[in-house]
Amino acid sequence: GPCVDGVQLLLPSPTMRFSGEFALHRRALIAACCASLSLRGSLPPASRADGDYAVRSFARAGDEFDVLFAANVPLGISLRDLSVGVQPGQGATSRVLISDVEPDSQAAVNGVEIDQILVAVNGVNVERKTAEGVRKALGAAQAAGGKLKLTLKDATLFSNLLVDPPSRGVDKVVASTALTPSDSESELQVLRVTRTSLPRPCTRPASDGDLLEIAYEGRLANGSVFDGMQLALRQGDATIQFVLGKQPAGQFPPSWDVSLRGMCVGEQRTIEVPPVIGFGEKGLPKRGVPPNSPLVYDVELVAVNANTAP
Repeated sequence: GPCVDGVQLLLPSPTMRFSGEFALHRRALIAACCASLSLRGSLPPASRADGDYAVRSFARAGDEFDVLFAANVPLGISLRDLSVGVQPGQGATSRVLISDVEPDSQAAVNGVEIDQILVAVNGVNVERKTAEGVRKALGAAQAAGGKLKLTLKDATLFSNLLVDPPSRGVDKVVASTALTPSDSESELQVLRVTRTSLPRPCTRPASDGDLLEIAYEGRLANGSVFDGMQLALRQGDATIQFVLGKQPAGQFPPSWDVSLRGMCVGEQRTIEVPPVIGFGEKGLPKRGVPPNSPLVYDVELVAVNANTAP
């Protein structure tokens, strides 16, 4: 997939092999790679507080949450590395996953699950560490005593919220996911997608390889329009077409490949794009986009593979 300012938007096949000889479901991999690409949507199940066990609280994104542990009690988790090959010559990116949860442990009581991604220990991001590095960080935190706070990411929630049909009576779905920082000094950046005008039923949600016809508008945080159909209309175009997940690098916004999956004809999505997968440090001067600008795209799906039926 395309790489923008160091962020890999990987579009893996349904099952891939990784180090450690294990396979991960495609949705989990997408979240892990994008890291991943943060969400405000369905909440993880509430946990109970038993003695030193603490109820989970929400961290910075809807697919991330905090779990508080007693440092002097075994956590009950095992960790593993997930190494994913990226662009040729660019090495691999790594995530640390929960590989096992011991029954009746602190982790089990607080709803920690296998394949969740470990994001931070006591507020310090560990996404660029190996499993061994995270174990050392956990050991140091436990030795310090008191409470231990782990921030975890639900590896499937973001993609689920984008592709799953909404519950009855729900007319808006909001999903967001935090991008893995390129280094320890980088500021957190969040991709946020709001789904509205949700057709019921939706018989043909968009998937990778589909030819999508959309109408869209791109604007800055101050509301000024830098791209979209009102500009394209000057050339007589009311819509544009592109192949989801297979667009040439640089031809269309890379955030679309992630944010438009599962979209139905007639549905509208507002995509709030952080600079790291927008125009980055360079901006787009010819369109009036300053460096490091967050972007907003309003997108309506008109047809999937020339079919205008929902």
